[in-house]
Amino acid sequence: MDEVISFSYGLLQRQMNNPVAILLINLGAYLLAEKLFNRVGRKGWFHPLFTTSLLVFLVIRCSPLEPDVYTRHSELLKMLLAPFTVALAVPLSRQLHTLRQLAGPLLCTLMIGGLLAAFMGMGMALAAGGSRDVVLSISTKAVTTAVALVMGEQYGAIIPLVAAVVIISGVYGSLVGPALCRKFGVTDPRAIGFAMGVNAHAGGTARAFELDLTMGVYSSLGMCLCAVYMPLLVPWLIRLLL
Repeated sequence: MDEVISFSYGLLQRQMNNPVAILLINLGAYLLAEKLFNRVGRKGWFHPLFTTSLLVFLVIRCSPLEPDVYTRHSELLKMLLAPFTVALAVPLSRQLHTLRQLAGPLLCTLMIGGLLAAFMGMGMALAAGGSRDVVLSISTKAVTTAVALVMGEQYGAIIPLVAAVVIISGVYGSLVGPALCRKFGVTDPRAIGFAMGVNAHAGGTARAFELDLTMGVYSSLGMCLCAVYMPLLVPWLIRLLL
């Protein structure tokens, strides 16, 4: 019996140690998480990004799949983040005539909003006694994952923490952003969308497109502009605070 179990375990390990199996695990976990999210009425704690992470963790924990193998074979998804982000230029191009008229207010909002997002995150980490590595990891919270990972590698940050902070920011912002804007009397979908793009990047943009096309366009604009602005701003904040 022990030999059968050992053989089965080894066979399962070999089957899981290939890129196709890892890709299927990631996609399958996300599809299940999204289905659960819709089934429970799209409640915040069941957001697909949270539940997908939990499902993948359980697979790694309860199977012979090694974390290092999973990370190595997930590189394909990491590589696809950049072109997916660039693809947001398509809806943006359809609103160019409007964007030109609002260039001034949007740029002012970007500069102030991006500064506050990064500064408050780093400041709170310092106030809580966070180490330099932790502060560097949190410094990338206001930019989409594809750019945040590159920035984190350049700064010597803790990469898993970088990814976690960006994902949590995106999920939280997508859940509370629209309601918070309405509570303070902000009803223009352009303003709500841009704020979500700056503060909740990809998660906020996905939610914005679900609510309103115009909101989604302005959210993608805010996210894309932050991807350009933050690599210029964050090094200055690091020198200032650290």
